[in-house]
Amino acid sequence: HQSSFSVLPDCRLHPATMDALAPIKKINVGLTLGLAGAMAAPHCLYAYIWANPADFKEKARSAPLRILGGHAVEVMEKLVLGLKAIQVSTLLAWCEYGLLPACGFFATRSRFAVVDAVTGAMPARWMLGLAFLIPGQALNIGIYKAIGADGVYYGCKLDRPVPWATGFPFNLGIRHPQYVGAMLSWAGILTLLAATPSTAAPLGLVLAGWGGLYAASSYHEASSDMDPKK
Repeated sequence: HQSSFSVLPDCRLHPATMDALAPIKKINVGLTLGLAGAMAAPHCLYAYIWANPADFKEKARSAPLRILGGHAVEVMEKLVLGLKAIQVSTLLAWCEYGLLPACGFFATRSRFAVVDAVTGAMPARWMLGLAFLIPGQALNIGIYKAIGADGVYYGCKLDRPVPWATGFPFNLGIRHPQYVGAMLSWAGILTLLAATPSTAAPLGLVLAGWGGLYAASSYHEASSDMDPKK
């Protein structure tokens, strides 16, 4: 007997939402999986080092990681910067060879569609993008000035002294200003890459994915930031 109603929520996406995300179906799966992996990689590294600082310190002293620096903090810094470069490159490739062509946007003024998307942005899109980028970078620069690389790259876990800071950006009442700054910066970049209205929903989904990853990293750090060093 089929009931006329169900106590379970209908988890299907609204048809309008499905239509808005339709361009993603046209993108090569490998490109999308590559982007997802590049997005998640730094956060996997954060989680591993935060939970296993002694193990990472031992690995940092051994080949091949020791070529990246004389201390675990320096090794982590190089790894994170490398992964960030991969993130940016993968995002641009996903847009260039996947999203933008799927949305009918192709290069006309230069060799690359992503270049045309940014340089051809209307003033309103530039203003919105910069409204995200400028405060985002202000937070990132501010936290480097406040606690330095030792603070940013887990010096508290990797046996480097970290100064206690109460000024900007810690006086804003934000628990993780660096992560907020990163999210704002990504929002600005994605805004500038949104060359057509049909790119907005897929790029919004990418931003939501990044938000989930930063939220997970923030929760993981906050849940154990007073734990003794392992």
